[in-house]
Amino acid sequence: MSLITVSFRDDLDCSPPISLKPTCDRILGCVNDVLAPQAAQPTPESINDREFLLTSSSGSAVSATSPTRFRYHQDGQQIWGEYFGDTVKLGRFVGKRDGDAISIRFAHRPLSGADVVLGEAHSTIQWSASGELELYENFEKDGQSHVSICTAVQRLDAWPEIDPTGHSTPRLDGTTFVLEESTASTVSAEPTQFEFDENLGVVWGFYYGDTVTAGHCVGRYRDGVLDEYFVHHVIASDSTLLGDSSTTLAHRHDGRLELIEEFVLDGVPGTSVCVQIV
Repeated sequence: MSLITVSFRDDLDCSPPISLKPTCDRILGCVNDVLAPQAAQPTPESINDREFLLTSSSGSAVSATSPTRFRYHQDGQQIWGEYFGDTVKLGRFVGKRDGDAISIRFAHRPLSGADVVLGEAHSTIQWSASGELELYENFEKDGQSHVSICTAVQRLDAWPEIDPTGHSTPRLDGTTFVLEESTASTVSAEPTQFEFDENLGVVWGFYYGDTVTAGHCVGRYRDGVLDEYFVHHVIASDSTLLGDSSTTLAHRHDGRLELIEEFVLDGVPGTSVCVQIV
């Protein structure tokens, strides 16, 4: 039987092998970059004219054929828009954007014909795992908290027509008012002007003037009372503010309508009076 001779070399490096963990970390980091490219991609600075479809909600079942569709408009931090779908006949909203966060106030007429619903929502603009732009939303409806997700989609060429018979009385649709007095500011020679649309008890409008570059409002109109949310950009402070108000409509002796408003703006209560322009 032959012997096998084993010899040891002093010049070999027998120190413990170098740990591969740093290398693995670097590799995993690269893999994560490939798997989640949207994580580092910034969200768009503006979502103006983008449309989103409701894809999931704890507030209602989502229709496979006619889910609620939202169209967003944005000017600076101001947000406003419209929506409709399987449970909503007509909806409008206003809000404010701060970074990727959006605070929304909304009003809509359910398709069931029930009373106009008022509420608020808070959304985060984000990318989904599949790379789609979406809104992750926490909202309240009828005093209950809910969560929904809306995904960006292609715009519709045409939206449903407004019901020509759906105007309330006294008629607010198509009216224009001018600010006459306010506790929030001094009324100038070129006071703020308000233009309103209304259908099925849902009100939306636009306003501008000496103290605000632009503003948008939505609300519920019934029995001569307008419960309203609004957002506008203040010229003096260069800031965008959200507020709410309750307004009573009345007739003046000359037949014009007037709006007597109690509002809260940036946490401060106030009153104002606007008169119809005819």
